[in-house]
Amino acid sequence: LGPGPAAPRFSTMASDPFTLQFCVDDNLRIFARMLACLDRVGKDLYLEASGGQVSLRTLNAAQSAFVKFHLRPDFFAEFVLEPNASLSMKVYLKNLVPIFRSVAGVSKVWVQVASGEENYLRVQQECSSGLRKKFDLAFEEVTMINAVYSPDSCLNCLTADPMTLLACLNNFPPGLAEVTLSAGADALTLRNDPDNIGLDDQKDVGLRTELSISPENLHAYMPNPASSGVSVTFSLREFKALLSLVKELEHRVTLRLEAAGQPILLSSEPRSQTGAPFSVESVLATVVEAASLGDEDDMFGDEPADEPMPFAPHGGAPPQQQQQPQHGPP
Repeated sequence: LGPGPAAPRFSTMASDPFTLQFCVDDNLRIFARMLACLDRVGKDLYLEASGGQVSLRTLNAAQSAFVKFHLRPDFFAEFVLEPNASLSMKVYLKNLVPIFRSVAGVSKVWVQVASGEENYLRVQQECSSGLRKKFDLAFEEVTMINAVYSPDSCLNCLTADPMTLLACLNNFPPGLAEVTLSAGADALTLRNDPDNIGLDDQKDVGLRTELSISPENLHAYMPNPASSGVSVTFSLREFKALLSLVKELEHRVTLRLEAAGQPILLSSEPRSQTGAPFSVESVLATVVEAASLGDEDDMFGDEPADEPMPFAPHGGAPPQQQQQPQHGPP
């Protein structure tokens, strides 16, 4: 690495090989934290650009956690998308995240996407020392994935400081795979299954931890008044990763619950009234309770039951459906 070419000048000329170009400066650390959070959930970054806006998404290998960041035009210092163009692509996060791992001395970053005869994602960094770095990465054009859910069906809602929830989760045994959240009439409860086999350290098997949070310690708490309560069990790893990001963004976290076996919806909201140039959405699959399975759900039959697929791309095709073969950088 050494002194590179002059910083790119954005243009929409026909000779310009880039379909999409954007520059991030003031929000660079936030952008880097978003990528790090996506890397903790999935292995691929799905980037979609249309109408002057960008979405960053990922899906974990078990198809049980979906995360989406929606970036509005004012998130960027500059943004250029070819007229009437749209872009849907994926890139391997392990190749992209290290570029943004240390941005302390970086003042600006340009991201440029070339699609056509040569497909590649270019990242250019301008350091405060005058050093410029350039990275070219391969990507694939794909069908964009999206989560299928209805927020209106979630009649239990709460908003909290992520620090409050993280402080509770820190009391659970290390390596715990799943946690159960219960929204009752008088309190919010977090607990673990004492026989959870997902623990890394078997000496903690049989240890039950349960914590209750009173509504006074939450920013808002609206359980379904027509129900005695709802309990959902979900993956702890992705939940903690999202809470940590919301904490770093200095936002509050909002959770919407419907019932066991139905996804839990997570979003963030700024503490101030000025709003933010981005939004965070996540959908976490929850465990179906065995007692809720009817006679028609034969868990031990000869034919394997079809597992529900909580997330699917537009059009209903299988997630991560590839449309074009992968191309390397020029």
